[in-house]
Amino acid sequence: MATAQGPQLESILVEAEFLTRPRPMPSAPLRERLRSSSALRRLAPASVIVAAAQSRGRALWRSDPATRQYAIAAMEAIVAGTARADQAEQLARQCLVEQAVLEELFWMPWRMPSIDRASANHAQAAFSSGRGVLISSCHLGAIGLRLWPLSAPERRIYTTAAQWYFEEPNSDYLGRRLARWWRQIARRNELVIPASGSFALLAQLLERGDAVQVYFDMPGGTRTQFLGKPVMLSSGSARLALATDALILPVTIRREGVGCRTEVCAPLDPRSHPDLEELQHALAGVHESLILEQPQALEDPNRPGAWEGLASAAEWANPREARQLR
Repeated sequence: MATAQGPQLESILVEAEFLTRPRPMPSAPLRERLRSSSALRRLAPASVIVAAAQSRGRALWRSDPATRQYAIAAMEAIVAGTARADQAEQLARQCLVEQAVLEELFWMPWRMPSIDRASANHAQAAFSSGRGVLISSCHLGAIGLRLWPLSAPERRIYTTAAQWYFEEPNSDYLGRRLARWWRQIARRNELVIPASGSFALLAQLLERGDAVQVYFDMPGGTRTQFLGKPVMLSSGSARLALATDALILPVTIRREGVGCRTEVCAPLDPRSHPDLEELQHALAGVHESLILEQPQALEDPNRPGAWEGLASAAEWANPREARQLR
């Protein structure tokens, strides 16, 4: 896909629309078709499906020492240095349960997340400002459902994804998962564009008053005090907001039983922050608070495409820099 520059904007958006168009669910072995069947999940109450997933998560904690240690290491990397540091093992157990439930929610017939009045007011204030809106999120909770309450026929939300998101789905469980992602995107007024080299394109969208979503919890070259430790974070969100005068709208989602609730924080205005460092620090503070309320729902920072084994209890190092040193 071409790099986003000037008049190429519309052609790139058209290309992204074509690449992520809904397509038939790929075939797969019977076991994978059953695992990924929304039709089967309609046959049982949602409460029963969620309770079964919780039981599987607890059983995995008891029976699989390797997975248990993996979950503990992930939670230690997240909560070390914070007020929840001594809860790492307890949170790791909850993490295995939560991930099992979130996987079920992904395949269950979609339910629109709720949104409270304060969150709706924060969103309305940002979207009615006449300025671009940068929705800032982390890989926390049921991320595929988070933007539903913010979507509207008159407002398209642009978001970014890694290159694998645009590849043809394989005939397996992950391929069927990708196809469902595309169907979900199509039901909302949302468009996904490649993350690599997207800064110029996102800036153009924000400058013309559009809404874009950018993930904050991604590695980069900006040393930031985050989750009680130095973390090499991307500063793309703060740089985009400063460059385009866009409001930053921190958004998260929380699971509540068999449903979810989208939470929208008060917008951050780059005009109120003197420089990049101060705005990055303010945004990190908002997301740190949101994560520490439900750290068990955060994706493992050491997963491929994120810190790739370099997120520890002491610091999260930049994997790109590590690769360059090899």
